[in-house]
Amino acid sequence: MIRAAVLTSSRVNPNPCIDFLSDYDIELYVSDLRPFQQDDSWLRVFGPIMVRWPLKPRSTDGENWITRLVQFKDGVRIDFQITDQTSIEPDAYDNGYRVLIDKDNLTTGLQEPTFSEYIIKKPSRQEYETLVHEFWWDAIYVPKYLWRDELPFAKYMFDNVLRYSFLQKVVEWYIGLQNDWSVSTGTCGKKFKRYLDAETWLEFESTYAGADVEENWRAFFKTVEFFRKLARTVGTSLGYDYPTELDEEVTQYCLSIRKTNME
Repeated sequence: MIRAAVLTSSRVNPNPCIDFLSDYDIELYVSDLRPFQQDDSWLRVFGPIMVRWPLKPRSTDGENWITRLVQFKDGVRIDFQITDQTSIEPDAYDNGYRVLIDKDNLTTGLQEPTFSEYIIKKPSRQEYETLVHEFWWDAIYVPKYLWRDELPFAKYMFDNVLRYSFLQKVVEWYIGLQNDWSVSTGTCGKKFKRYLDAETWLEFESTYAGADVEENWRAFFKTVEFFRKLARTVGTSLGYDYPTELDEEVTQYCLSIRKTNME
């Protein structure tokens, strides 16, 4: 039933950082998808299951694929993607692969991986200018809702929107710039600490805050300062214009809300 199995992700990376928590990412090419759609009885051969996702077998990546992410009780995690496709695109595994099984020569046409799929890309002028402008638009929401003492929405705008939509991308660009656009920082910036110098990392850490409102006020202005520093560095190096006037006006407006809060 299983015609081919391909190992991907971190365990085939030329510069892996593997530890006891690292999972196995395996893509299975099968002759019949129906048994895998019906139940997970085939997983028993790997051992007792602690938890899995999705709860029931279903597609999360197109009609021809089924996702089974499984944490076993012995600590091993295997992420399976299962398909009944009978062909594989030559560049399907450009970020690395190892063929574990191939009964029908499905993988013979695969190209050598370049490991470049997740390398940080240099932003275009439009991409840079749009992101910086939108950061300053959304920045105003944080002091507005901190002033109102409406922490849930303030934290959503701070930790979700400002951080992951804008600050993270600028940190990625900064790291890409420092490394000749040849590295990847992983999902959600998980490798930032590896590439930032100690001082810059401490500045990045200072942008985090817990539930205390005063702590969030301080972290917000640290975030604004840190974003400004890195965005200017990236813009200057690439010859893009940083909107200094917009920065100054929004910052002063946010400071005025903060001042009102303190009165």
